[in-house]
Amino acid sequence: MPRAAALVVLSNQGFAMNDARSRRWAVIGAVLGLTGLGLQFYLTFTNRQLPPLETVIRFFSYFTILTNALITAYFLVRALAPAGWLGRWVWQPEVGTALTVYILVVGVVYQTVLRGLVPVAGWGRVADDIIHGLVPLFMLGYWLGFVSGGPVRLRTVPYWLLYPAAYLVYTLLRGPSAGFYPYPFVDAAALGYPRVLLNSAVVLLVLLAFSLLLGSVANWRHRRSPISDR
Repeated sequence: MPRAAALVVLSNQGFAMNDARSRRWAVIGAVLGLTGLGLQFYLTFTNRQLPPLETVIRFFSYFTILTNALITAYFLVRALAPAGWLGRWVWQPEVGTALTVYILVVGVVYQTVLRGLVPVAGWGRVADDIIHGLVPLFMLGYWLGFVSGGPVRLRTVPYWLLYPAAYLVYTLLRGPSAGFYPYPFVDAAALGYPRVLLNSAVVLLVLLAFSLLLGSVANWRHRRSPISDR
């Protein structure tokens, strides 16, 4: 068998094994995400002091919750429907890398800025640790194991910032009428818009830096792959 053909056969076999493993790990990721989100929602809803609809809206007004929901949906698609059009779309390295960036920034910002601002204990601590700690670490591990070997088109990185930018716009538009800002660094009522816009720009720059870093790592790993030239 010619060497090129042998490489293709071995690569296809390796991909099948790798895909089976990635699906099994995706099941674990989906269960982890559903557990954290479900527990956090249960605690929030049962201890609510606002009408049910406003409670739900505010629950999904947190970047942490939205991003954990996206991560969970990603794992569900990878586990249950990898061959469909949506499965093929989420398999793109850019999608997995962007999601990894989002959830890593969630973890880093929480651990460095937000942790301890609101006391939590018991099951609240469990839910908090899952969505701010375990899910980011698990997604990073999944990215390293199954996503980061593919080439990432760095020219797509600006598009990755559309989601967090849209979130910030929504937060600042809804905040005055709802009297609610989910994070202290975007509280325009307390800080004023100039400071909030500066804080938002810093967050977007951090996201950009993480995006370029992880995208470059993925491309470096792809170049080192023995089958990257085929």
